[in-house]
Amino acid sequence: MEKVKDIIRELQVHNYNRFDMFYSLTKQQVFFAIYAVVKDQSAAEDLLQDTYMRFLEKIENYKEGYNPYAYLTTIGRNLAINYYNQKKKEIVSEDLIEMIPSPEEESSDDPDILKLLDYLSKDEREIVVMHVINDLKFREIAGIMNKPLGTVLWIYNKAMKYLKEKVGENDDKQRT
Repeated sequence: MEKVKDIIRELQVHNYNRFDMFYSLTKQQVFFAIYAVVKDQSAAEDLLQDTYMRFLEKIENYKEGYNPYAYLTTIGRNLAINYYNQKKKEIVSEDLIEMIPSPEEESSDDPDILKLLDYLSKDEREIVVMHVINDLKFREIAGIMNKPLGTVLWIYNKAMKYLKEKVGENDDKQRT
């Protein structure tokens, strides 16, 4: 994390020589945080780029004590929520919603993390991604989501129990 913080200091004085390294060190966590909200890989990739553009535009607002991953995740999550709300307004017909396959209708022998996340509610997905993939502390997640720490812990534990059940079901299907 110190390497990331050093690069941010350079970015704050408009030295962009190591931006590619900064991007490669942080992009995975930010991508999964965005994907947890929008559930669309193409949109998540676009929003990932927007996140880094917004970060660079507001680089002077970054304070030394901040967790850089939490800071970037917050930017990405806010952009993703705005995108999601905009897309939600564009859906005008219930027929469109019925055409979207449910996770049960999708068949795959090897469930990957993105498909497993589809089983979770929006809040569950965000909390699991922020904690497991982005390695954020529950207190940081509670601050980002504006939820009490106890609620975040409860949602996380409930989601993990559900995912363990789902993984067990998939293992049973593969063995038969």
